[in-house]
Amino acid sequence: MTSRAHLGLATLIAVIAASGGACTCSKGTESGTADASSTSGAEPTEGAAPALGAREETGAGGGLSAPIAAARGEQGDVVVAGLDVAARAIRVQRISAKDEVLAERTVFEGAGWTSEAELKVMPAGGGVAVVWRGLRSKKTVRQAVILGPDLAPIGDVVDVAPASCATRDALWYTDGKRIHSRPWASAPSRFGMPGDKEGAVLVCGAHRAFGLVDDDEGTSLLSWGGGDGGASKVLVTSLLKESDYGEDDQRERPEYTVGDDVGVVRLSVAGAVSLREVRSGAVGPLHKLKTIIPHDDDVVAVDASPRSIVVVFTEDVGDACPKGDGGVATASTRVKALRVDRATFEESTVELSPGMCGREVGPFFTGAIGDTVSVAWVERLSVIGMSRAPIAGLLHRTVPASGPAGELARIEQPADALVDAGCDSTRCYAVALARRSGMDAMVPGLARVLRYP
Repeated sequence: MTSRAHLGLATLIAVIAASGGACTCSKGTESGTADASSTSGAEPTEGAAPALGAREETGAGGGLSAPIAAARGEQGDVVVAGLDVAARAIRVQRISAKDEVLAERTVFEGAGWTSEAELKVMPAGGGVAVVWRGLRSKKTVRQAVILGPDLAPIGDVVDVAPASCATRDALWYTDGKRIHSRPWASAPSRFGMPGDKEGAVLVCGAHRAFGLVDDDEGTSLLSWGGGDGGASKVLVTSLLKESDYGEDDQRERPEYTVGDDVGVVRLSVAGAVSLREVRSGAVGPLHKLKTIIPHDDDVVAVDASPRSIVVVFTEDVGDACPKGDGGVATASTRVKALRVDRATFEESTVELSPGMCGREVGPFFTGAIGDTVSVAWVERLSVIGMSRAPIAGLLHRTVPASGPAGELARIEQPADALVDAGCDSTRCYAVALARRSGMDAMVPGLARVLRYP
């Protein structure tokens, strides 16, 4: 993922809050106002977030502060984790499809916030794996614990390396030199990286873990695992060769998985796009696409369904907006998607949003629902201080394998943080850290599940 290099203070505060990385346990100053005029006549369909109901009135369930993280469970429930400042721990809640707190537990006792604090929640069989990076007993740690469906711990808390992901069978993590596998149903294992391969970017498929290693020669793919989450023979595959591109250097290289297939997208400095997939262990041909993504545009997400690959990118269109203080144009961002058919590799570009003046976008959440790729993004206000929530809501749109994109829709939800919780076979989920009525960012908030499309 890329981001613009020069961000104002207000934008920087909002970016941190939207990603769930800012603690919501201290007051801020008065906020500014945002210009809501649009650069286009197209308006998203309005949608309201579900009411907090009894949880708002009674405060059922403990309050949460950022950072937060979430993952979908089974039968429409969602597990969310967040910092509980008063308890000095991470509070984990399982929220039902009816927005009831079914189970609640604190883990990582002695936890404390830092500016680099981070949480991950990943599905783990019928439960979840929770990874905490931050203070614990005044020491910086990166640790994981596996929780069952009732949120009871399964096994001990373990130290993990920075890169981690989860398959259906195991939690995988690497410190750059070794790969660790902690299966849900068997003993953990550890093994070394082959040869001189270090610094792998880890990504998980359904049952296999993949490591992508970039060097001066290109990109290599390592793969491990099978159906049991245990260690198996490491496969090493050359995926991209820089010699194939002449002087057009790599700008970025995102990856995606579909089941246990994996693909990479190479974006060059000149904007050329190419991709290659590994399907059933076999390396496919290199496809150099016709579409050019200009240097000033940002690739913000890449995902795929069984039938198509979707590359989401943004374009700054703020120059069309009214001038703000100091004669500077207010923010507005157009969102587009490059769609590539996985069978024919035909390509088309779809506009997902024309942009709205006074609104900033990101992060982006994607997921496959059957053959359709869902694309959602956080919409943020250009605010200063924390007396009003910096997040306005969530916009979303579907990109089918062919034909026009689904209708652009918005879920209005003021929040201090908004995180992805993944997709199942019918819909996608996100979790907002909402303020209690009349309260500000100093008071711990409540997790509100957003469901779409």
